[in-house]
Amino acid sequence: MLNQRQFDFRTAMNPPKKGNPMDVHCTTCGEPWDVYHLRHDAIFETDLTHAEAKAWTELSPALRLNPRYRDKFKAAGYEFGGSIMNVLRCPGCPKGAKPDPDQAAMKAGIVEILGDDEDGIAAIFEDQGL
Repeated sequence: MLNQRQFDFRTAMNPPKKGNPMDVHCTTCGEPWDVYHLRHDAIFETDLTHAEAKAWTELSPALRLNPRYRDKFKAAGYEFGGSIMNVLRCPGCPKGAKPDPDQAAMKAGIVEILGDDEDGIAAIFEDQGL
């Protein structure tokens, strides 16, 4: 019997139907974040120019989280793990709140296994409520 924190590979490999928006959740407060927003809109919440933010959306997943962009996101209230899909903190988090360590470890492991496959990461996170 699986509890909420255990990973279920049977459901993880069945992504949601096309056309349905996918959400991933903040590891700290549980706020759902639309995958499209994280990939295409959240960068515009930073102090980058419009042209810089637009250029960011075209970068590879590995380059999207270089130290410069991580700093920009942090100033806007976001902190990410190894992928833009792994939201560790978000603008909705209460001050001083800490990420759930078990959930953070599970998400980090999934990101490590799937690497730059953002669609796969998002599908598994959504299926597992992460």
